[in-house]
This record gives sequence, C-alpha cells and structure tokens, in this order.
Amino acid sequence: MGGAASRFQTTQWSNILSAQTTDETRRQLILENLIETYWKPVYCYLRRKGCENETAKDLTQGFFSEIVLGRDLIQKADRAKGRFRTLLVLALERYYASYLRGQGRIKRGGGVHIVSLDVPHLENLPIVESMAGPVQAFHYGWITELLDATIAEVQHEYRSTQRSSHWESFRLKVLDPIMDSVDTPSLKEIAEQCGIANEAKVSNMIVTVKRRFRAILRRRVRTLMRSDVEIEEEFSDLFRFLDEQGAG
Repeated sequence: MGGAASRFQTTQWSNILSAQTTDETRRQLILENLIETYWKPVYCYLRRKGCENETAKDLTQGFFSEIVLGRDLIQKADRAKGRFRTLLVLALERYYASYLRGQGRIKRGGGVHIVSLDVPHLENLPIVESMAGPVQAFHYGWITELLDATIAEVQHEYRSTQRSSHWESFRLKVLDPIMDSVDTPSLKEIAEQCGIANEAKVSNMIVTVKRRFRAILRRRVRTLMRSDVEIEEEFSDLFRFLDEQGAG
C-alpha cells in the first residue's frame, strides 16, 4: 500500500522512553528510527492541508528538525497521557499554523535533510481527495505503513519456510483484489495456478494465513498500546479504515 521504500518500523514505547538516555549515540539511533517511522503520516497530513509535493517534503523535514529534534518532542512524550502519535499530531497542527502565520517564511528544515523522501511516486499517494481531513490523512499514513509491515512479515515467513503456496493463495484471494482492484479468482482458479490438489486445501491455506496475519498485526499493535482496551480500540480503527477502502 505504501511501497517497498516506506516500510513501517514498529515504534515501541520502550524506544520512545529510551530516547531520553544520556548515551548520545544510542539516542541518535532511536530518534532516527522514530523519524523513519513517522515521516509518511506527517507528509500525508501536509498534503491533505493543500501543500504541493515539494512544499510538503520541505515542511516534513522542517517539522522533524525544528520540533521533534529541536524542541525535544520525543523526550516530552508521556505514555500515561495516551498514544505518541496523538502528541505528534497536536505538535504538527501547531507547526503548520505557525507556518501559515509566517506566510511561508518558516525555515522548512533549513536545508537539513533529516530523512530521505526520495520515494517513487510519492506525490501520487491517494490521500488528497480520499481522506476527510488532514488528521485522517495522518492516520491513513500510519495505518498503511502498519499494514505494509505486516504484509511483508507474513510474506517473508511463509516464503522462507517453503510454504509459498500458502502465501500465493492468500495474495491472490485476499490482497490483490484489495490492493490492485482486480476480480477475486475462484478457489478452483487458484488451485490450478498454484498447483494445489483441490479447492478445500486452498481454502484451508487461506484461512491459515489470515489467522497468522491477524496475529502478527495484533502483536505489532500491542507494542504501541497500554492496555487490552486500547488494543481493541486500535483494531476498531484499523478495520473501520479497511471497510472504508472497500476491504471489509
């Protein structure tokens, strides 16, 4: 959904808290990881605000340079006060408002490139018309990165354990119709294409991968939440998003 160049790396609260360490080398590595994780949601927010591609890229760099690093936003994060990305959205809203008040004269990164935004087809992300507002676009960016990472992990797991037929069946029946808007093939067609004995076996393979996909997705979400209640709320958000994309 987001492309191979923009995989989501799970942000754990332990990493956010570890960014407060006095070990400068470790701190820098953690900060770089967090920025790599959150640049796409920030970029999506700015595009939905009406910024052109290059302006959104400049402002994304500026936000991380001036606010996240310059004002130690990560060090101020408090797990007890909720999701880290909620704090990030609030800071981003204030940053963009300051940019408008300054009539575009914010340094916009000062020429410093905190993270590479040389992602193929970046300016064509389907975010401008499809999202209800900038905050929704931010969460769209975050959710698609989470789903991309889950897809990549499941694919690697099945292909590396000589169960490629499981993965291919799941891809053909579930992923391709969602991601590429193609017709859903029948179980018979998948069995023939993947060299599987019969339709019942194909069905069982798909169910197995679906369960594994959900387990990995839940594990990734769990690292971000404080409680089971928050996990269920997050899953509700995820599946509401999928329903809106026609993937329910």
